[in-house]
Amino acid sequence: MTADDIDKAKNPLLGLALHALQRAAKNAREQAILHNTLLIIWKDNHIVRLSPEEIREQAGDYGAK
Repeated sequence: MTADDIDKAKNPLLGLALHALQRAAKNAREQAILHNTLLIIWKDNHIVRLSPEEIREQAGDYGAK
């Protein structure tokens, strides 16, 4: 489901869910950096382990700083 699909959805909660997931992802990245731990994500059908350094490098990709 794309962002456009969510915007057009009949259930208004879907739009709120997208924002909640984005906040949760940002918080997970911040916590991994804060505690110097790996962040485990699912990307391109694979489990990916990101170090705090990699999270900082990729922050621009997620629109976070």
